[in-house]
Amino acid sequence: RTNNTYLRVYMRPEILEGMELCRNFKVPDMTTMNFAGVANYIDTQLPKEAPPMFGLHPNAEIGYLTSTADFLFQTILILEGAASGGGGGGGAGVGGGVRDTLEDLLARLPENFVMIDIEMRAEPLLKEAT
Repeated sequence: RTNNTYLRVYMRPEILEGMELCRNFKVPDMTTMNFAGVANYIDTQLPKEAPPMFGLHPNAEIGYLTSTADFLFQTILILEGAASGGGGGGGAGVGGGVRDTLEDLLARLPENFVMIDIEMRAEPLLKEAT
């Protein structure tokens, strides 16, 4: 249903006649531009993403940014070990939680691949397949 709505809204003859795709961004004249020209037009003329571009209130982004910042800082606190609270000492210190997590992840990683060895072993198999 979503795809049909997008097709109904955007795939119509006006798209070739300078239709406005979003506020302050019209479709370029395709008869005067090649692919590189269209790509350059998009890179230079597309407005910065903002809630009004998507039909939202200008303040709509505030809630999103606030919750994202809260999540980010909670994650930092958890990784630092500060979220565990308590001042009983014996803690890992600043960044100790991060170090422990990284060491645990590194210990669980497989050994590095030796691509030359893999390619040499794969070559006969690839020849058989063709």
